[in-house]
Amino acid sequence: MTQNFINMCYMKTLKILIHILIVIPLCLLILIVTRKQQESIIQYWCKKLLSIFEIKVELKGFATYLFNQKKYLIVSNHISWLDIIVIQSIKPSIFVAKSDVASWPLFGWVAHMTGTIFIKRDKVSDIKKALKKMKRRLNKRSVCIFPEGTSTNGRYVLPFKSNLFQSSIDTNKPILPICFRYEEHHHYSDKVAFVDDMSLVDSIIKIKKEKHITATLEVLEPIRPRGNRKEIASYTHEIIQKSLSQNLS
Repeated sequence: MTQNFINMCYMKTLKILIHILIVIPLCLLILIVTRKQQESIIQYWCKKLLSIFEIKVELKGFATYLFNQKKYLIVSNHISWLDIIVIQSIKPSIFVAKSDVASWPLFGWVAHMTGTIFIKRDKVSDIKKALKKMKRRLNKRSVCIFPEGTSTNGRYVLPFKSNLFQSSIDTNKPILPICFRYEEHHHYSDKVAFVDDMSLVDSIIKIKKEKHITATLEVLEPIRPRGNRKEIASYTHEIIQKSLSQNLS
């Protein structure tokens, strides 16, 4: 029994490594294909990675909004780097990430190649540059932000930083709120949470040992960008926090 388990872990690790390496030629291919083909490539790779990790995805609420052609400022609470993989597997989007991600081995390069907007939140000049990029991208693709500015264990939602909500106001693009939670056998789980001083490699090793994790996305009703960014950020935080509180078990 123990040997079988070791063999299964070995095979899973091998599949993960091979699939991660496949992203290199796929990213080079992204440079020469159409936007629609780019999205299909990203979506395929992310779906396959989730399948290898044996992570199921469950959509709830107003999920149909993820499948239309409208451009949104997607706003979500943040638990793990897997949040990005899950969203990309459903609605390929441009992400705004903290500048540290750019230095991650391989994944940082992939983020660059797929159009990620990097930002240092403590620099006003960086925020202004990011907003300009976001507004340009929102005319062609949905853009996703995690306005907590960091990840949590998934039991609560930190206050939202409001700066990047300005992109929704300036482009008149609706906000699509998403409440993320990870479950094991229909109960809250923090096994994929990417928190504290955990490295990306440590996180991957931890997640690959799991078999019964479900990423649940509660898609909330879109919000029209009315009022100022602080009001919109506060309201968006409120409804995501309410959704999370109602569904934790």
